[in-house]
Amino acid sequence: MGMRRIMLLTLLSHMLWLGTAAAQGKIGYVDMNVLISQSPQILDANQTLTTEFEEQNSRISEQEADLQSLEDTISKEGNFMTPDKLLELQERARILDRQVRRAKEDLKDAITIRNSQLVDEVQNQIKTVVAEYAQTHGYDAILINAILYANDEIDITEEILQQLRSDYSSGQ
Repeated sequence: MGMRRIMLLTLLSHMLWLGTAAAQGKIGYVDMNVLISQSPQILDANQTLTTEFEEQNSRISEQEADLQSLEDTISKEGNFMTPDKLLELQERARILDRQVRRAKEDLKDAITIRNSQLVDEVQNQIKTVVAEYAQTHGYDAILINAILYANDEIDITEEILQQLRSDYSSGQ
């Protein structure tokens, strides 16, 4: 019961602060999830990511095909091979399997790191555009997703998205 009371008081004080801030100045709201998922900058970053790792991904696919071929040979012809030949192919399959797994992990790590870098760059661009928009249009505060309710009139997400698209087009 005490935790509910604390949460309710916190919520009420936050709402009062928002009401006071709204009475004192102009407030806008931006849905960062929409900006991050729909901005041309993030779409371009995704394309960059795909292009950068296309060769590595192709190599892994080739290794997987080789492994599958080797495993097929072992299962189809293994009974007709000498024990030494079968052991040799099984060992090659184990080694190739480890190489594929390691290559996949390395690729996944590299993609995660590069994706983080690209998303950080886009988020910084978004922050800059939002700040410039707020200054140009006389906003005192721009809120993001961490609010419970925002009147559609203060939602400037579409305007920011249009500015990001415009900036992207002019930068090309």
